[in-house]
Amino acid sequence: MADENEQQTVCKAGRDEQHCKCKRRGGAAAAAEAAAANGEHHCACKHDAHDAEGHAISTEPHLGFIEDLASLIDIQEEATVSRTVLREDGLRAVLFGFDKDQALSEHTAAMPVIIQVLEGKLRVGGEGREVELTAGGIVYLSARLPHTVYAVEPSKMLLQMFDNRG
Repeated sequence: MADENEQQTVCKAGRDEQHCKCKRRGGAAAAAEAAAANGEHHCACKHDAHDAEGHAISTEPHLGFIEDLASLIDIQEEATVSRTVLREDGLRAVLFGFDKDQALSEHTAAMPVIIQVLEGKLRVGGEGREVELTAGGIVYLSARLPHTVYAVEPSKMLLQMFDNRG
């Protein structure tokens, strides 16, 4: 999970009410916990619920945006880094930065996902085949499909996870 400063940066790029957890830190935490225990809404933003990690989930129609996704993450030498940039009811978006030859070993997701390459070149494997994607390319993976991601060159990727389990 992104640290408090990263959450606030993302909030400024989109909707700052989306991440009320960053507002609950420090002296306001005790008051927020007491309000939550009494079933009260504890922050000034306009939303009705929170996810398991304490982030706000809006149930009201709204428009959220991020002007330049790729600028929100840096590629680090010999590493894979990630950062959650959007968290809404049923949707989470995570940026990844891969150095050349970095990979996510075979894994599955409990929900359908879309991978979009923002910069560089990635090889995504699943169902016994591989596709190579460059900037602008996307791939869809159904829930529970074992898959891998490999960086052919330094790359930035957006992962969108769709969770409609309720």
